[in-house]
Amino acid sequence: MDYENTLNMKGSENMSIKEKLQFFVNCGMQVSYIAKRMEVDPSTLTKWLNGQKGITHKNEDKLNLTLKKIADELSALFEV
Repeated sequence: MDYENTLNMKGSENMSIKEKLQFFVNCGMQVSYIAKRMEVDPSTLTKWLNGQKGITHKNEDKLNLTLKKIADELSALFEV
């Protein structure tokens, strides 16, 4: 099963962006990898996940796009 379908099964349309990020992390995706793809410091995401600071709308948009791209790439690995 791929990440995208798993997100859809979990009701991703009702998941917050923070819940989606936590899902990827729980599945073994490194925060540092996601942050690198977003071109932000990993502490930006870590502090947000830990409730130590908020996230800007700009970074929220970048995170949403990044997670979507990663899910699409993972999904493509399993296409026949």
